[in-house]
Amino acid sequence: MRNESLFPMPPEITQVILGGGSPIDLDGLRIQSHDEAWNFALNYGYDMSIPSQWARVVKVYEDAIDFLEGVVLEGTDLHVPHELRTLGDPLDLLVWASERPRTLDGRWSCAVLRVMHTLFHVDHNVNLRYLPEIQRQVFDRYDQYLVCEDGRWCLRGAYDVPLVTVERKENKDRVSMLLKMLHKPENVAETIYDQIGIRLVAEDQLGVLMVIRFLLDHHVLMPTHIKPSRSRNLMIDLEALAAWTEAMPPLFQVYDLSSEERRALSHTLALKPGSQEQNPFSSKDYSAVQFTARTLIRLPGPAAPALESVQKRLESLGRSDLVDLARIPELIQEQEEFTFFFAHEVQVMEQSGFQSSRSGPASHSEYKQRQRDAARRRVLQGILQEEPC
Repeated sequence: MRNESLFPMPPEITQVILGGGSPIDLDGLRIQSHDEAWNFALNYGYDMSIPSQWARVVKVYEDAIDFLEGVVLEGTDLHVPHELRTLGDPLDLLVWASERPRTLDGRWSCAVLRVMHTLFHVDHNVNLRYLPEIQRQVFDRYDQYLVCEDGRWCLRGAYDVPLVTVERKENKDRVSMLLKMLHKPENVAETIYDQIGIRLVAEDQLGVLMVIRFLLDHHVLMPTHIKPSRSRNLMIDLEALAAWTEAMPPLFQVYDLSSEERRALSHTLALKPGSQEQNPFSSKDYSAVQFTARTLIRLPGPAAPALESVQKRLESLGRSDLVDLARIPELIQEQEEFTFFFAHEVQVMEQSGFQSSRSGPASHSEYKQRQRDAARRRVLQGILQEEPC
């Protein structure tokens, strides 16, 4: 039995468990030997005595090195040290990350482990296994009302709402997910709400309100399924909207407004700059109504596809009698559905704000650069010159 002092408390307790911090912000680990590293990996979720699990850890280590070199360190004079790029055993990283006093290899080991930890969460996100079918079910809700005629989009149902354009986000790639997670305190893939998203662009602020009203009237969006903490209104002045609504004449029709009256009304409804707190990675010029909606996804039970495959194979061999004997159709019907709520992001913008998002400070490329800078500072703690050693 190891005789060890229990106090003072280690940072895993004070910073993470008691303080609510993120484990990737720890400046090191407390692993003193290869045996301890092996046990750490086992309880993390990987038995390094099983070849397939060993190979998986090695692959994630290699991908972490590639991400550091190709993304995090891009534009700097820094490179991952040769010793860390040519490891024979990834468990050495855990021991080096625990060295005291802190060495440069130890700091780089921490950087690699931060990325590896994030990659494990990306790669073990169960939703990604079913993403094509999830995307189909989410977008079907919108597609049944979206119409494009002669290059012009509109929402068509009980009434029509014209659109400037429609864009879909059909999945974040692995690099985008890594960048997003590396600057999120939670640092788990389940908290990325924009793996799937849709952007609807209207003519003006009034058009934005009409789009949202259409989606609610046709139950494409359910107010019961909106995640409150994820709603951001960077466009509409709610006080101005309430005042206009109260003063609205009886039998008001939007389509009775002249072009000048509509422009004036949209200007009145526009949120004034600085009125709302924004995402720290978004430009002050970014303007949108953005929220997260959840859709109940229904997938067949895991055994159903296998049973269907067996049924088709037997039928192709002319052995339908075995299909009936094994009661395969009945077994398929008896498989319980796999159901869960999946969150997707909805953005509604007006056309001038949409155009500004294509270039300048509000552009997506600038947004990603700000994310990259934040991820670099977090991953390379103690390595960048501006970070204290």
